[in-house]
Amino acid sequence: MARVTDLEATKTRLVQAAWTVIATEGIEAATLRRVATQAGCTTGLITHYFEDKNELVTVAYRRVLDMMIKDAAEAIASASGIAEQLRAAIEAIEPVRAGTREFTIVLMNFWAAAAVNPEFARHCRDDYRRWRRLIERVIRVGVAQGELRADTDVRALVDLLTLVSDGLSVGMTLTPAAYPARRRHALIGHILAPFLPPSRASAP
Repeated sequence: MARVTDLEATKTRLVQAAWTVIATEGIEAATLRRVATQAGCTTGLITHYFEDKNELVTVAYRRVLDMMIKDAAEAIASASGIAEQLRAAIEAIEPVRAGTREFTIVLMNFWAAAAVNPEFARHCRDDYRRWRRLIERVIRVGVAQGELRADTDVRALVDLLTLVSDGLSVGMTLTPAAYPARRRHALIGHILAPFLPPSRASAP
């Protein structure tokens, strides 16, 4: 059991080194040699765990996505009310907390690489579907419980929320001061307003 733990710890250290290189120098710079230098190891250690750079970068990206979606699901579970749940989910994946800016930059690098790498693109599509399904489940519960209008266009609301989330990821990475919490929350409120039943339309 200890050996399995040690192996996983080493793999995590290599992934963390890849995150640092990607976040500070870009995905093109994340060669096995550069990541090995960052991790303080040999390239041979990396190839013991990962077939090549593509696999290392993909695992680094997928771990970021898994953490973000897990954080969003936990934020939803701890929030009450449809507006707060959706705000919490989106906030959980934005570069708000310490360290999350690095993760967002890793994601943006992977998204850019996916434009010319079919394997990266497949992972992006799969993970984007996971994110959309999470938001969709919250919306459908909101409709069923009467917190959202019965005639809510679920697809349209999912589109609006996930697209604004993407935009906030970019905006908060490049110009964080332009998107304080009150501004982010107001944006989500404006998006939700047309979907709220009359009795809730004036609620914050």
